[in-house]
Amino acid sequence: MIIQQLMLLLLSVIRFDPSDGVSLVLSGGGARGFAHVGVLMALEEEEVLVRTVTGASMGSLIGGLYSSGYSPSYIDSLVRNTDWAWLFSSEPDSRLTMLPLRLSRSHDILTLRLKGFSPVLPRSAISTQRVASLLSSLTGPVQVDCGMHFDSLPIPLRLVAFDLVSHERIIHSTGNLAICQLSSMAVPAVFPAVRMDEMLLVDGGVGDNIPVDVAKETWKYPVLAVDISSGNPEIPENPTMIQVGSLTYNALSQRVNNLYRVEPDFYFRPDLHEAKSYSFTSEAADSLIDMGYNQTLEYLREHPEIPRRHPHHVLRVDTRPNYMIGNVQFTGLEEVSDSVVHDWFILSGGDEASTDKLREAAEKLYASGLFDRVDYRLEPATDSGFIDIIYTFVEREPSSVGIGLTYCDEFGFDARLTYRHLDFLKAGNHFIFNIGGGDRYLFGEIRLLDLSSGNRNWITDYSVTARQMKAQFYERDRSVFDRVSTMVEASAAKGFSAGWSGLTEFGISGILHRYGSGDLEGFPSVFISHTNETMSDPVNPRSGIRLRTRLYWAPLGTNKHGCLDYDFESAFPFLRKGTMQFTFWGQLLGGATWNWQDNRLTASRSIPGMPWNSLPARQRLAGFASFQRDLNGPFFLSIETGAAWDWDSPLSIEDGESTWGAGLSAGMRTPMGPAVISWGWSSEWHNRWTVSIGSPLTYGPGR
Repeated sequence: MIIQQLMLLLLSVIRFDPSDGVSLVLSGGGARGFAHVGVLMALEEEEVLVRTVTGASMGSLIGGLYSSGYSPSYIDSLVRNTDWAWLFSSEPDSRLTMLPLRLSRSHDILTLRLKGFSPVLPRSAISTQRVASLLSSLTGPVQVDCGMHFDSLPIPLRLVAFDLVSHERIIHSTGNLAICQLSSMAVPAVFPAVRMDEMLLVDGGVGDNIPVDVAKETWKYPVLAVDISSGNPEIPENPTMIQVGSLTYNALSQRVNNLYRVEPDFYFRPDLHEAKSYSFTSEAADSLIDMGYNQTLEYLREHPEIPRRHPHHVLRVDTRPNYMIGNVQFTGLEEVSDSVVHDWFILSGGDEASTDKLREAAEKLYASGLFDRVDYRLEPATDSGFIDIIYTFVEREPSSVGIGLTYCDEFGFDARLTYRHLDFLKAGNHFIFNIGGGDRYLFGEIRLLDLSSGNRNWITDYSVTARQMKAQFYERDRSVFDRVSTMVEASAAKGFSAGWSGLTEFGISGILHRYGSGDLEGFPSVFISHTNETMSDPVNPRSGIRLRTRLYWAPLGTNKHGCLDYDFESAFPFLRKGTMQFTFWGQLLGGATWNWQDNRLTASRSIPGMPWNSLPARQRLAGFASFQRDLNGPFFLSIETGAAWDWDSPLSIEDGESTWGAGLSAGMRTPMGPAVISWGWSSEWHNRWTVSIGSPLTYGPGR
């Protein structure tokens, strides 16, 4: 028995001999760092024992997950299946955003945040909100089990960042691993700098992109350095301002890097075929991982002297048990009250929390629109098996001004200026003031979305809208006349929002209207409306449905009447790079009404070949179908057809008349919305060409 114990002790000494294994150094290089995943897979396949990891920039992200005990195959699956465009997007997750807030967006081409009356520049070009949440959900549970010091991780770790205050390289050996990873990959101006105590940290590649000296000074294992950085950039003949700035940054960071340069024991630089450091796409991930894997296998087989032994001592846990939540703390709140945060919070003490639930809770808080960042960290609670969650908020400036601009040759330009306050009366309510106009058109709107009921499913919506328009009105006999239309509408509604997809409202409204030099006409009404929307993109939907219905009754005066409006749209992928859309809309109008209440075609709901503001009808059933095919880049083609059946009396549908049309469109997507040239032929107006740019949802006169 004693002999067996001595043999086991001897084997353990042999297993953990310092020469048995390597210190792995992973460099930065942006999206080229996807190759690190393939490198890890090859190292494990060749049974190279990785004793420690040191990373900079993208090497910190991949290396930190590997040191936390996640297997290369798990990291490979994570990287390949991540929607990187969504991960780096600053738009809130639509599935966690209340539908009233989504519907209130004005699709501006430029938004400026305000501090008082002064514009505030964004902290960075790309948000790391979702990257931070992902890393926290993966590394937070590991640190709950292992502690905050990086030597206690399954594989000891060091991360490198650069401090803009002291102008020195910073080596992370303890702390919140997710935040340290973010600081190491915070490329200046691209990703936000990380404030840590008195330091302002940016990308580790600024000071030491291949921190071999850190690994050599910290541990005594031979160092294997993997360099995936871009080569020396070519000097253009006539460099632009941006190119000069990029070249200056590269030159200065290279000079600082040389101060720390130390030769590794083994140096490997895979040939990544001029892959771009900014190309964070699934296609790039697949290609770079494969290149990293294949070339690393070849390199290892050419270097048998690299120590090998299968890492049995490293515990790989790719899924972790759920935790019970103990205490929840909020830090960083100054203007936003705790009560508002609690209204958006979906976790509480005693709940069971998975990594997905933790990410969803942070995303839900971010979707409120009140914060630029929502970070969290996990700490062991006093009770065994429980965790405490500490949230840190970076509040968003509540005021902003948005600028919108669209154009259609049928009614000219439509420009809009929108002021929005996200925390009106310190209660998380949205106040919106919207003014704009175009050729012979002017409108204004004041709106308050009251979200302070203490239950975020219930809202109150107050609005006053006024507009005046001098436009051409087309009659069914093809006569055309100019007329000035002036309208003021006020409404107050109580609504129930069923999460992200549904909204039901009931309320009262009043309308005053004048046609030309005629009398001022109007009526009060009560209404109920319902909206369901799951569109992937309100401007360019690829999937989802949109259903809008509104029923109102005007019971006062001599013009007692009622009206039902309906609008349904469905979009879904069809064939390769194609999208099919079907739309049905119209109205049923009953009782004594005015002529100006007749339904007309709009810029958003039209029939190819027919002018907008045409086909006045009391009752309408209309449909539209289109097939859109994506071309290279932002370009697309579409085939469209539409038809309408119009009649006068609600019960005399058989006495109606039909109108139909078909057309072709070619266009490209722009920051303002799609720019489109359309040709249509209809049974009534024959050939018509239309040129437009911008979202049809925001065309002023056709809204």
